[in-house]
Amino acid sequence: MGNILNFNVNKVDMRLSNADYWDLYLAKTDITPISQDTIISGACLVAHYDFNNNNIFDSPSQYDYQYTDEYGDALPIGQSQYTNPYAVQYGDILGYVQTIYSLTTWGDAINSGYTMPTIGLTGIDNGLLLFNKPSGDTTNQALLSTLTASTLHIPSGDTRLCLTAVSGMTGDYVYPVEMVGNPDDAGNFLRLCGGFYQGYYKLDGNSYEVLPNRVPNTWTAELWLRKPCVDDCNVTGTTLNDVYTGNTGFFLYFGTRAENKFWNIFEGLNTGTTSGCTSGQTEWCTIPKETDVSVVNNEGYTIPLSPPPLNFDVIDNKFMMYSRASASSGSRCGRCGGDHPAGKTVCNFTGDTITLTSTTQVITDDRNPFLVYSRASASSGSRCGRCGGDHPAGETVCTFSGFTTDELELDKDADLIDNAIGFRITPDGAIGYRKLIVTATCVNEVTVTGCSIEESYSASGVVTCDEWQMISIRFVANGVLDECEMEYAPARKGKLMFYVNRRLIYVVDDFDEFIARRLVEDSAKQVAVPYNISLGGGTQGLIESMTFDGQDPADMPSCLQNNFAGTFIGDISQFRFYICGMNYCDIKNNFEQERERYGLSVNS
Repeated sequence: MGNILNFNVNKVDMRLSNADYWDLYLAKTDITPISQDTIISGACLVAHYDFNNNNIFDSPSQYDYQYTDEYGDALPIGQSQYTNPYAVQYGDILGYVQTIYSLTTWGDAINSGYTMPTIGLTGIDNGLLLFNKPSGDTTNQALLSTLTASTLHIPSGDTRLCLTAVSGMTGDYVYPVEMVGNPDDAGNFLRLCGGFYQGYYKLDGNSYEVLPNRVPNTWTAELWLRKPCVDDCNVTGTTLNDVYTGNTGFFLYFGTRAENKFWNIFEGLNTGTTSGCTSGQTEWCTIPKETDVSVVNNEGYTIPLSPPPLNFDVIDNKFMMYSRASASSGSRCGRCGGDHPAGKTVCNFTGDTITLTSTTQVITDDRNPFLVYSRASASSGSRCGRCGGDHPAGETVCTFSGFTTDELELDKDADLIDNAIGFRITPDGAIGYRKLIVTATCVNEVTVTGCSIEESYSASGVVTCDEWQMISIRFVANGVLDECEMEYAPARKGKLMFYVNRRLIYVVDDFDEFIARRLVEDSAKQVAVPYNISLGGGTQGLIESMTFDGQDPADMPSCLQNNFAGTFIGDISQFRFYICGMNYCDIKNNFEQERERYGLSVNS
């Protein structure tokens, strides 16, 4: 009888695979297991919304975010122009919620108080500032005042993330959301029927920051959602989903909420009007036009709204700034003329700095002047001969006008590079992400940018309908960064993981870390536009944008609206955002602590 052990060696072996669906440790010597009997909180949890907790609707008077007009009167904040009643399956409608505030804050948040006098330029676009055109306002003075005279006052000390219900002023779309009273243990929840919430967590050009723009290693987003099997919203009007049918199901979004709407020169549809608006002209015409308007930025410089943008160079070296002194034209030392900064001389040096202002330039002629231009000749009798017809256009060095010209248009799509990501549940119950990628092509020796999307989804059916489910999204980067490295280190690769009811159901390997960034525009003209988060939807882009003389047709269609203008249809109860090492055990713990509230069994 032979030996039952092949070659006297035990060939039976078993081990856990660390492939896509492995996300736990049975044991590890340097970690002490912690038994939790509460929801994970503490320093890790930097944002939390629970629609059954009335504190998310409260704004104590010392923390009021105020928007004022030119007379100091308060402007309404975040009120929707469109509310539509609809059938309620789970309880009673409690009302429309305008603004919600996080129940917890980030320990390193910064807010020393700010006044933003240019909020009207951008706040009007997504309902952050409410505007209703008054009857009989044929010259659109109310629109002009809202755009130019609105001021945002952010009180110091309030470090809660504030989200506002999205709305619009064109009347083309409706954004209904309602609070619903739930008789079961889940409590009150928010029903989304085409609307969503949006807010900024960082202001460019200021130190205001209530959520980190980057984390040392990992972050986790956790939501309790209920996707209906049948849409019973009964909405009157057109929603984003009705038009952008491929964008349905977005429930979370990070990045810029819109492109730079001041990327081009826009003078409206009735540029010849010199008086008030009259019948037959655009309903939004204003005097002045966008090209007539300037604003003062954070550094105190006056800048135009329309391109070309300005560069400001502050010079404080007197030997670089001042020419030889000349009290009169007959003095021994000659004086530099117009080429010298402001015609300064040493004799009128006062010790202050000089700010040089110049428009941004773009290269329009990349030829080498030494190759294409002949010897200079001011007249036919000069010493240096001039090349004739064989020379390109008969040019001479003295007629060479330079390589650059004023930049009259910015590339608004360049602001979107790695600056927009949304998480989505598809109609067939798959879950995944969509990220915007800007591509570049060369047309007639000019670089032209465009946009395309990168997206990836799980198998269908992992998100079921008509039951509450805990959706968790977890990103773990390859490597840990310190505070300094988080500011300067390039984006890392990592794993993006999706969980449903604490079960890991989908993993994206080699996922590029998402780092939101500012727009390539002066801070005064992009207040509250970059560094945004949306809850319950994607983003509008420039669909509802308004400027002097109304909407700029060249703003649309835009990359953002084509790819992210859509919302989640269904119910949302909670949202949490963590910025430290939430592992599988933590996610499982949170599910176990709350499953009974949502009517789920142990085996759900």
